[in-house]
Amino acid sequence: MAGGTAVTIVGANFGAGATVTFGGVAATGVTVTASSITAATPAHAAGVVSVVVTNPDSQSATLTSSFTYNAPAPTIKSVSPTSGPHSGGTTVTISGTNFVSGAVVTFGGAKATVESLSSTSIRVRTPAHARGTVNVVITNPNGQSATLTNGYTYR
Repeated sequence: MAGGTAVTIVGANFGAGATVTFGGVAATGVTVTASSITAATPAHAAGVVSVVVTNPDSQSATLTSSFTYNAPAPTIKSVSPTSGPHSGGTTVTISGTNFVSGAVVTFGGAKATVESLSSTSIRVRTPAHARGTVNVVITNPNGQSATLTNGYTYR
């Protein structure tokens, strides 16, 4: 979403001085040859956008719904408490960033029950699991995930 992704657009009849927009916002660092354009994406909200190339003579070409801006991936800063009984049922608060409604939380691959969620905090009830230290993983609905390696211990 912050922009700055280097892209190459391949086509034909690009004119010197052509401009490029992503979702209506101008790209930067545009370099044009007759058959390719390189540019850096501008900042934009998450979602799928069209890419438009416009030659200096105002002729343009649109590649509809061709670039996807992803929301930032989640991060996990802490888990509290860091241990609980192997029978599960412990209420755990996970702090971090970029948590999204519908996120799935797993402890050692077993799905936890999400009780509450904000963009920076998720409260879950741990599932039952064999004794030992496990990874805590948060996966947002768009598939982006964060892992806290050895983040929780079942005793």
